[in-house]
Amino acid sequence: MFVLTTDKSGRILVEHVVAKSGSSEHLVALPKVDEDCSQTQLENWLKKQSITQVSQVDRFSLRTSTDLPKTDYICCSVENVGAPNLPFAWASIETLWHKNIDNSISSAMNQIIGQVERTNRGSLEKLEQQFVKDFDLKKVNPRVFFAKSETVEATEALISFLGAFSVANGQQTARLCMHHSQSQVIQEMLMIHAVPISTGPLRQNNDSSVSYHMMRGALEITLHHGGTLGDIVHHVERRADQPSSQSSIRVPARVFRTIRTVTDSAVFIEVQSGPFSDSDTEWCSIEDIK
Repeated sequence: MFVLTTDKSGRILVEHVVAKSGSSEHLVALPKVDEDCSQTQLENWLKKQSITQVSQVDRFSLRTSTDLPKTDYICCSVENVGAPNLPFAWASIETLWHKNIDNSISSAMNQIIGQVERTNRGSLEKLEQQFVKDFDLKKVNPRVFFAKSETVEATEALISFLGAFSVANGQQTARLCMHHSQSQVIQEMLMIHAVPISTGPLRQNNDSSVSYHMMRGALEITLHHGGTLGDIVHHVERRADQPSSQSSIRVPARVFRTIRTVTDSAVFIEVQSGPFSDSDTEWCSIEDIK
């Protein structure tokens, strides 16, 4: 079980870990305690890190894969902190997006940003403005961003912070357009379903195609062919330990499709031909297809 600890200034307690056995790469992670850790045991553990006066303790779980158990978290706000023992350290949020973060942080970024905002009211807007500046992005609205650079690197930090800021602003998804305008021939979008959602049925009524390439989590994509063919459901998921799993799919744009997130979040690249306008997308109800 991972521990999410925030102090009054909005910093979180992190641990520096080795990426994998024999590797020289280090990651920033959330500290870990026993799964059955009680609040008393948690407070004793925090005292060893020079942390006292725990004001709030909550728990949550996240499902990041369809074939793995949920990951458990315990989160707490603390009032009085000192210097923790190595390999632990306090980290401000704006330093995290410059570091290599592991899954314990990236998967829980919605909760991290939410807890930081509750602890340090008013910090969200300033953090997002700094994030957009540091990654050279253009914010179109609370869920759509464009990359300004010709070369775009999609790091775990970029992905998780984009999703978390969108959720904190009342959205469920985030989109990073890696093309520079909707008039370009190729439209490449980093799509983040920051919470489980279902969208569609939708289509683009032309003879092009749309492809989806999973980076994290899982989607269920249903193609509504109608008539005797009916619905065909495709499961698309990125599984590092199962190279034969279906992690990419290309579908005809003219066929109505419904996209449903089947994990607590999902990240994927969506590619289609341009130029593109939101008016090119046609929406309907399931009843209209049958």
